[in-house]
Amino acid sequence: MNSRLSFRSLGLITLVLFLVAAAAPGQPDQSQTSFIGPRSAEATTSQSISLDVRDADIRDVLSALAIKMDVGIILIADPCKVSFRTSSSPLQALELLLQSQGLAYIQEGDLIVVGEPEKLQDNFFKQLLLTRFDLFFIPAGEIQTLAEGLGIPLTSITLDPNQNVIWAQGPPPALHKLQELINTVDSPISDLSLDYKTITLTQISPKRAIEILDSAGIKPKQYLLLKNRLFVFDTRVFARWAQVETLIREVDTQDGRDNSVFVHQLKNITAKDAEGRLAGFGLTVQTATFNYPEYTQELLVICPPYLESQVRSALISMDGVRKKIRVPVVKATGTAAHAALNAKRSLLSELSGVPVGNMFISRNLSGDTDSPHHVLWVEDTPEKVAQIEELIKRMQSLGTGQ
Repeated sequence: MNSRLSFRSLGLITLVLFLVAAAAPGQPDQSQTSFIGPRSAEATTSQSISLDVRDADIRDVLSALAIKMDVGIILIADPCKVSFRTSSSPLQALELLLQSQGLAYIQEGDLIVVGEPEKLQDNFFKQLLLTRFDLFFIPAGEIQTLAEGLGIPLTSITLDPNQNVIWAQGPPPALHKLQELINTVDSPISDLSLDYKTITLTQISPKRAIEILDSAGIKPKQYLLLKNRLFVFDTRVFARWAQVETLIREVDTQDGRDNSVFVHQLKNITAKDAEGRLAGFGLTVQTATFNYPEYTQELLVICPPYLESQVRSALISMDGVRKKIRVPVVKATGTAAHAALNAKRSLLSELSGVPVGNMFISRNLSGDTDSPHHVLWVEDTPEKVAQIEELIKRMQSLGTGQ
């Protein structure tokens, strides 16, 4: 898929930081260095992009490429205006852009340094740099506490008299990680909390974990990847944290590195039913359910990529609408039997979604007006009947049913 980026109308935020080599304290700043990178929730990927820019700031072009490549870019050269046109992969576009300006780059992990070839040293990533970070919404002291708590490998963090400024010293990858943290939490969002939850991974990478959460429809908007840990700041995801932990626990295996992982949304049958039926297919498939699988309709599936289409087809096939049946589900005796069943019918309808009109109360089966005996029966699909029976069992376990 091609995506066109026009810098005549594209509004990008470029964060400009001034770095001074820590090995030369007290010397004037001689070069402008720009940290350029996407916020974690904005990073995208694409096989091909089309660029057509006229007199654009090179930092804006690099910002767009950083987003497309899901990396951070440090520019250690003076900003300049560029006119550039290409249709290629993001990496090829970067190389062509730099070649046109007489620049080069070196890369380590998800961090790219761009500059003049003679200034790009092999040990650049090990140099200690002193960097100023400007903040807009979060006090500098809170960022300092958070960075130290997360274990970002900085040599030092110093507060400035200006509460919106923080100074940090460390190697470029650590400074880049601090910038990612600031991008994540320094937000005007009123409900954004500095509280966070952590997932420590043993087999898959944090980036792979985010991909899996995205496929499950629970990708956080604010997060930070640090070594083998994933830090989540999105409070909306906290409410589903048990589901997140279940999902990651199932996929944090050697197979989880390469297998397809997806959550299938069922329409008619429950997750418990689907899991049992899928097991009967004899496929090399792992499944997992979330809380209350006898009621919910989300099934986690882990399978080899070549089986994904077959598994999805099997789930769709078994999730069809079946013919309705009539089944008695609960009885009641005594003078208040009819009223009790009528109340249960209303509650069961609300819990299951089965219309009240599909549930019926029998006549007095005892023939004794002093000791009536009534039965509640349901006319619906086998899956819905089974769901109602599960609800009745749960009500009885709570002491609310006979």
